[in-house]
Amino acid sequence: MAVKVVAVAGSHRRNGNTELALGIMAVKLAEFGVETEILPLAGKKIEPCRACDRCKQVRQCLISDDLVEVMEKMAAADGIILASPVYSFNITPVMHNLLVRGNRYFHILAAPKPAKEYVFSYANVPSSILRGKVGAALTVARRAGGGAALAGLYNFMLVNEMYVVGSCYETSIFGYNRGEITQDREGINNLRRLAENMGVLLQKLSC
Repeated sequence: MAVKVVAVAGSHRRNGNTELALGIMAVKLAEFGVETEILPLAGKKIEPCRACDRCKQVRQCLISDDLVEVMEKMAAADGIILASPVYSFNITPVMHNLLVRGNRYFHILAAPKPAKEYVFSYANVPSSILRGKVGAALTVARRAGGGAALAGLYNFMLVNEMYVVGSCYETSIFGYNRGEITQDREGINNLRRLAENMGVLLQKLSC
């Protein structure tokens, strides 16, 4: 059975530097027999959490948008890459909405009891359904803020009990105009190393 990675592109623009960076990683991952699906969030409707807490009781989010479609792909994958351009030293609004709502949802869905018997409690948080998956993250920065944005992506993976891989440098690549990241040769090599480390771990876990 093929090993699969879902690479979530958190840019609000299609076919930009974020997807290009993920494509670079996908080529390297293919050398390890890993299939990569690049999943753009551009054009998808993922609203902010409303803090209604209804998901604790009914085990589903009452907001009707594209969240579940993205989450199902993440849940079915062996590995997940989260990628975002830097917006004001942070991840994009659409990526933030995905991680905030997804973090609660991935834990609630893993609860072992039927919905009618289970009420979510922070005193007894179930393991995430992402537990044991391999995770990697990257950011695309014009000049600065890549590290701050990366922290949010990696924190999501850590609290969902994923195996997180890194590279020899902070996994930010630099560019602003479309295609400009191709001039950051060191950044490209760093992403390839990140993909290589991810491929090695995926291979070992699939044995």
